[in-house]
Amino acid sequence: VTSDLLEDHVNLEFFEMLYADKEFCAALGRMTLAAGRFESNLRAFLGLKGVTVSPNEANLGSLISHLEKHGLLSENGVQVLRGPKFQRNYLTHNLFDLFSGRIGETVVPRTDLVPEDVSTFTDMAWQLEQNFSGLSSIAEERIKQLNGGKAPSSGVDARLFRP
Repeated sequence: VTSDLLEDHVNLEFFEMLYADKEFCAALGRMTLAAGRFESNLRAFLGLKGVTVSPNEANLGSLISHLEKHGLLSENGVQVLRGPKFQRNYLTHNLFDLFSGRIGETVVPRTDLVPEDVSTFTDMAWQLEQNFSGLSSIAEERIKQLNGGKAPSSGVDARLFRP
């Protein structure tokens, strides 16, 4: 999309509907909190594995890169984490650009949306929050194991982290 925005590429009215919708904003807020919890758990896990992460590099993308660099993620874990990271970044950083026509449609549509579509965006944020909460539980189980605790092993953590 060029700097000359075309009217059919702009849907700020739908952005305003999202902004005004309490359920969407609550779901987005919960997703953001769940992602922050997961980031904190990844920092703790890395620390227990002897990897120091500077506070300036403590965002989700950098944490995943550290995990990959140090061979701490399973092959499946790399794929599992890339999806939620991309979706979280898109929902938190790109919606205004999408609806203002500054970026093209990729992950979600911007045209032909009706007020009822707000619930679809709410569901996306809710599902992402559930994903981050589940990932945090896995990380917390592994952290407990590394601290000598007897966390009940579901086997799921081995699908994310290397043993």
